[in-house]
Amino acid sequence: SHRKFEHPRLGSLGFLPKKRTKSIKQTFKTIFRRNFSDFPQISGFIGYKVGMTHVTRVSKKIKSRSFEKTISDAVTLVECPPLLVIGLSGFDSYDHRLKKFKSFNLSGTSSVYNKRRVIDITNDLNNFRKTILSIRKHCSIIKLNTISSKHRLSKKKYEIQILGGSNISKIEFAIKLLGKRIHINSFILQNDSVDLTSTTKGHGTQGVIKRWGITRLPRKTRRGFRKVGCIGPWNPSRVSWTIARSGQFGFHRRTELDKKIFKIGLENDFSKKSTNIHDLTDKSINCLGGFKKYGTITTDYLMIKGSIPGPAKRQLSIRKSQHTIKTQDTLEQIDLSFIDTSSKRGHGKFQTSLAKDLFKKSVKKFKK
Repeated sequence: SHRKFEHPRLGSLGFLPKKRTKSIKQTFKTIFRRNFSDFPQISGFIGYKVGMTHVTRVSKKIKSRSFEKTISDAVTLVECPPLLVIGLSGFDSYDHRLKKFKSFNLSGTSSVYNKRRVIDITNDLNNFRKTILSIRKHCSIIKLNTISSKHRLSKKKYEIQILGGSNISKIEFAIKLLGKRIHINSFILQNDSVDLTSTTKGHGTQGVIKRWGITRLPRKTRRGFRKVGCIGPWNPSRVSWTIARSGQFGFHRRTELDKKIFKIGLENDFSKKSTNIHDLTDKSINCLGGFKKYGTITTDYLMIKGSIPGPAKRQLSIRKSQHTIKTQDTLEQIDLSFIDTSSKRGHGKFQTSLAKDLFKKSVKKFKK
């Protein structure tokens, strides 16, 4: 037995350098193409973190001690407004890098998003045909130009790659989607697993205790005790990169893998409510008073098990899970029995505003 086994170092070195990310909006660096079929489909989606709540359900993990028992899970809500397809972009590999070959947007879209070439399909059909043929001939990667419609946080254009099938089928797939809205249920389904990438909450410059989780020195230590006791030997006369040092904490790019989807709620559909077979109370998915620092959910949303990096309103990039390992967690079918919609500001005694009003009336009658 050695000390390195009994007391390993504090803080992982796998996340170095701990520096601020270049962009607050993150995209996936790799998307494995083996997970996609012979038919074209979109490779990702955009969402916004709302907040957390808890749900109760009956466990269906056969070999678990909690089998057929009621358990509680913490879940995160992510609002995923429909993506409006406004254009098409073609990329070609040049000098081992991707270079945008041609891009165009529909003329009916807002002038904010028409910084590149604009084509009117109805009046300028020949120009549209020439552009499509050149993209088909020269481009190996095709992406959709989309914007998050019906959402207060969406002000920029997002490019989503099309994967699966031949180049011709990708272009046909993209042309059919022009001017239409893509909903989250056409990309992912309930009980599936997704990967999420986001920027964590920033905390500025922090010391070694909070940044690396090292142990404090004894109380009577001279010149402070929230420090590293020894930063290295006399020789070699330099500070090793493995020594815990103060610096930037938070605002890093992080990716969470294999997050289970508990529920998908669609706009103008019964699934948007938190009512189910076991809890027939007519109530919205929004908690009383709205979610802290976010407000209310107005469009489509995902309910994902566990926590997600970043504060409320932070943009997330969503992709299908890249792991094909089938475990009891991934194969378990989720059947929610209760979704908590109590206020997240205070103790949260009531599930609906109607229950709160009835309680206040009963208190008034009792006082009289």
